[in-house]
Amino acid sequence: MDGKPAASPPSVELATPEIRSYDEAISFLLSRINYERSAVIPYRSPQFHLARMRRLNELLGNLVDQLKIVHIAGTKGKGSTATALSAILEAAGYQVGLFSSPHLERLEERFAINRTPCQADDVTQLVREIAPLVLQIDAERSGDGPTYFEITTAMALLHFVRRGVDAAILEVGLGGRLDSTNICRPLVSVITTISRDHMALLGDTLAEIAGEKAGIIKSETPVVSGVDQPEPAAVIEQIADQNAAQLVEIGRDFAVEPTSERTFDVTWQFAEKSGALTGLSCRMAGQHQMRNSAVAIMVAKTLESRGFSVSDEAIRRGLTEAVLPGRIERLADSPVIYVDAAHNDASISALVDVLNDLPVDRRRLVLALSSDKEYREILRLLLPHFDEIWFTRYATNPRAIDPAELEAAAVQYPTGRRSVIRHLVDDPQQAFADAIAASDENDLLCVAGSFFIAGEFRRYFREM
Repeated sequence: MDGKPAASPPSVELATPEIRSYDEAISFLLSRINYERSAVIPYRSPQFHLARMRRLNELLGNLVDQLKIVHIAGTKGKGSTATALSAILEAAGYQVGLFSSPHLERLEERFAINRTPCQADDVTQLVREIAPLVLQIDAERSGDGPTYFEITTAMALLHFVRRGVDAAILEVGLGGRLDSTNICRPLVSVITTISRDHMALLGDTLAEIAGEKAGIIKSETPVVSGVDQPEPAAVIEQIADQNAAQLVEIGRDFAVEPTSERTFDVTWQFAEKSGALTGLSCRMAGQHQMRNSAVAIMVAKTLESRGFSVSDEAIRRGLTEAVLPGRIERLADSPVIYVDAAHNDASISALVDVLNDLPVDRRRLVLALSSDKEYREILRLLLPHFDEIWFTRYATNPRAIDPAELEAAAVQYPTGRRSVIRHLVDDPQQAFADAIAASDENDLLCVAGSFFIAGEFRRYFREM
């Protein structure tokens, strides 16, 4: 695949799909190849390329050329950084589109304007308009047509163009170099963090993973990086240099200093810009969110040279309003209940750091993981911090690892001074019910391991 749009055949007979309702729109999307529901993702095969997405964008009128885009990649922190930036720009008076993935409960979450998801009717109309073009590309490419994620990317772009947003924030789905969002020419590229995840796809080392993420860097386009480990940071710097892209890097050009559990200071000096903001308040929990917020601030500062005006007051207000469901989200106080989409070693460590500071009696966990994750390392990090664990699976996605396999692996790891009670419950709703019933008012219950289990628990808890 050369990545260039394929020319249309002289005549193609197409059957236009009947999409009269939201359910029919969702059915059409789910009929497409969907790597979010696949345990095996052929990332380095010829199946992964940008030609389909470029052609879809072309047929829709070159949407990416009509938007002012911030493009965000990274192993962790993409959603939090994007949310913080969206809130900052909204506080500055702009209308901001945000495309994120995956969703927790409903597809509409992926297409937000000023952090408000689109309506179900919008989804139906977008799919109705795009579906005939999808079938056209199917015919042009002998069945190699757009995937679920490529179609949802196009839906976001079309929605944002139609609504006339002032800025569009696009979050990478997987990797960066070959992600469908990477057809854009952004105002700023962003790489939040590099850590171990999707290693079978992106590379065995942090440097290799960084190379895939840094594939979003464009020539003469500023890059803001929250990566401070020497090996991946060196890769990002090299690729930025090759593209004559100004690099704004944490630890060199800006610094973040936590001052309390929820406050921090940021200082910066780059491209003749220098300054400081002290006593910033971060609504999202964890010191890692202060780093993500600092990256968002540096993106806002970089956008100032691209025609945006963002006051210090807008930054402060945006950070106090930015909240992201499913990321160390506190749902109840008695017992304390948290839900988190953490699914790799870095995000699990951040979760444990937050939970360890809580003054609770007993700690309980409901855990479900995808089969492609480094589940042994996740278990090693979690086990010493909980008294009772329910191993389960999610009901909404076939990628879940067998809970019996999790339990068998858990036996092999030390739990410190704790004697951990383990349960195997195939039905996640039963696991939720059992864990809640076992938790007293002074206890902690956490549900974690993936976006899928987080979304299922949020829905279950809301409907209790």
